[in-house]
Amino acid sequence: MTVDAEADAVFTTFTDPGRLAAWYWPASYAALYETDPRPGGRFTFRSTGLPSGQNIAVRGIYGEIRRPELLTFIWAWDGDFSPFTQVSVEIKALDSGSSVLVTHSQNMTEQQRDDHLKGWHDCLTRLVEHLAVD
Repeated sequence: MTVDAEADAVFTTFTDPGRLAAWYWPASYAALYETDPRPGGRFTFRSTGLPSGQNIAVRGIYGEIRRPELLTFIWAWDGDFSPFTQVSVEIKALDSGSSVLVTHSQNMTEQQRDDHLKGWHDCLTRLVEHLAVD
Protein backbone atom coordinates (compact mmCIF):
# COMPACT_ATOMS: atom_id res chain seq x y z
CA MET A 1 0.00 0.00 0.00
CA THR A 2 1.07 3.59 -0.51
CA VAL A 3 0.69 6.36 2.07
CA ASP A 4 1.04 10.11 1.77
CA ALA A 5 3.94 10.61 4.19
CA GLU A 6 7.71 10.37 4.36
CA ALA A 7 9.16 7.04 5.53
CA ASP A 8 10.35 8.40 8.88
CA ALA A 9 6.90 9.78 9.67
CA VAL A 10 5.34 6.42 8.78
CA PHE A 11 7.81 4.61 11.03
CA THR A 12 6.83 6.92 13.89
CA THR A 13 3.14 6.09 13.41
CA PHE A 14 4.01 2.47 14.27
CA THR A 15 6.13 3.23 17.34
CA ASP A 16 4.91 6.39 19.09
CA PRO A 17 1.97 5.87 21.49
CA GLY A 18 0.34 9.19 20.59
CA ARG A 19 0.59 8.48 16.87
CA LEU A 20 -0.71 4.91 17.28
CA ALA A 21 -3.75 6.24 19.13
CA ALA A 22 -4.69 8.28 16.07
CA TRP A 23 -5.18 5.27 13.77
CA TYR A 24 -4.48 1.82 15.16
CA TRP A 25 -7.83 0.82 16.63
CA PRO A 26 -11.21 2.32 15.67
CA ALA A 27 -11.95 5.75 17.13
CA SER A 28 -14.74 4.19 19.22
CA TYR A 29 -12.09 2.23 21.16
CA ALA A 30 -10.54 4.09 24.03
CA ALA A 31 -7.09 2.58 24.25
CA LEU A 32 -3.74 2.79 25.99
CA TYR A 33 -0.55 2.32 24.00
CA GLU A 34 2.79 1.59 25.64
CA THR A 35 5.88 1.18 23.48
CA ASP A 36 9.62 0.76 23.95
CA PRO A 37 10.76 0.60 20.29
CA ARG A 38 14.21 -0.93 20.56
CA PRO A 39 15.39 -4.50 20.04
CA GLY A 40 14.07 -6.45 23.02
CA GLY A 41 11.73 -3.60 24.03
CA ARG A 42 8.12 -4.43 24.80
CA PHE A 43 4.79 -3.02 23.70
CA THR A 44 1.20 -3.32 24.87
CA PHE A 45 -1.92 -1.95 23.17
CA ARG A 46 -4.94 -2.24 25.48
CA SER A 47 -8.53 -1.16 24.87
CA THR A 48 -10.47 0.33 27.75
CA GLY A 49 -14.17 0.84 28.25
CA LEU A 50 -15.53 -1.00 25.21
CA PRO A 51 -19.34 -1.03 25.22
CA SER A 52 -19.35 -4.84 25.27
CA GLY A 53 -17.16 -4.85 28.37
CA GLN A 54 -14.85 -7.25 26.52
CA ASN A 55 -11.64 -5.26 26.38
CA ILE A 56 -8.82 -6.57 24.22
CA ALA A 57 -5.05 -6.25 24.36
CA VAL A 58 -2.07 -7.24 22.29
CA ARG A 59 1.47 -7.41 23.55
CA GLY A 60 4.83 -8.22 22.11
CA ILE A 61 8.55 -7.72 21.89
CA TYR A 62 10.37 -5.70 19.25
CA GLY A 63 12.99 -7.52 17.19
CA GLU A 64 14.93 -5.97 14.34
CA ILE A 65 14.61 -2.23 13.97
CA ARG A 66 16.13 -0.25 11.12
CA ARG A 67 14.57 3.19 11.18
CA PRO A 68 12.84 4.13 8.94
CA GLU A 69 12.84 0.98 6.76
CA LEU A 70 12.02 -1.97 9.00
CA LEU A 71 10.28 -2.85 12.23
CA THR A 72 9.75 -6.45 13.37
CA PHE A 73 8.06 -7.77 16.47
CA ILE A 74 6.51 -10.84 17.99
CA TRP A 75 2.81 -10.55 18.69
CA ALA A 76 0.32 -12.19 21.05
CA TRP A 77 -3.22 -11.40 22.10
CA ASP A 78 -3.62 -11.27 25.89
CA GLY A 79 -5.32 -14.42 27.04
CA ASP A 80 -4.38 -16.29 23.85
CA PHE A 81 -2.22 -19.26 24.68
CA SER A 82 -1.25 -19.91 21.06
CA PRO A 83 2.40 -19.45 20.20
CA PHE A 84 3.47 -15.93 19.33
CA THR A 85 3.21 -14.82 15.73
CA GLN A 86 5.67 -12.60 13.88
CA VAL A 87 5.03 -9.19 12.28
CA SER A 88 7.28 -7.34 9.87
CA VAL A 89 6.61 -3.76 8.76
CA GLU A 90 8.65 -2.70 5.72
CA ILE A 91 8.61 0.98 4.75
CA LYS A 92 10.14 2.29 1.54
CA ALA A 93 10.48 5.91 0.52
CA LEU A 94 8.93 6.73 -2.84
CA ASP A 95 9.16 9.87 -4.98
CA SER A 96 5.83 10.83 -3.45
CA GLY A 97 4.98 9.24 -0.10
CA SER A 98 6.01 5.78 1.07
CA SER A 99 5.07 2.17 0.54
CA VAL A 100 4.16 0.06 3.56
CA LEU A 101 4.15 -3.73 3.58
CA VAL A 102 2.95 -5.55 6.70
CA THR A 103 3.55 -9.30 6.88
CA HIS A 104 2.00 -11.23 9.77
CA SER A 105 3.44 -14.74 9.71
CA GLN A 106 3.66 -17.94 11.74
CA ASN A 107 -0.10 -18.16 12.16
CA MET A 108 -1.13 -21.55 13.55
CA THR A 109 -4.43 -21.84 11.63
CA GLU A 110 -6.08 -20.47 8.52
CA GLN A 111 -8.65 -18.77 10.77
CA GLN A 112 -5.89 -16.99 12.72
CA ARG A 113 -4.28 -15.93 9.43
CA ASP A 114 -7.60 -14.65 8.08
CA ASP A 115 -8.37 -12.77 11.30
CA HIS A 116 -4.98 -11.06 11.22
CA LEU A 117 -5.40 -10.24 7.53
CA LYS A 118 -8.77 -8.58 8.17
CA GLY A 119 -7.46 -6.75 11.24
CA TRP A 120 -4.41 -5.36 9.42
CA HIS A 121 -6.56 -4.37 6.44
CA ASP A 122 -8.81 -2.36 8.77
CA CYS A 123 -5.84 -0.80 10.62
CA LEU A 124 -3.95 0.11 7.46
CA THR A 125 -7.05 1.66 5.92
CA ARG A 126 -7.23 3.95 8.96
CA LEU A 127 -3.49 4.65 8.64
CA VAL A 128 -3.88 5.78 5.02
CA GLU A 129 -6.77 8.05 6.01
CA HIS A 130 -4.84 9.41 9.00
CA LEU A 131 -1.72 10.23 6.99
CA ALA A 132 -3.78 11.81 4.21
CA VAL A 133 -4.96 14.52 6.63
CA ASP A 134 -1.95 14.66 8.94
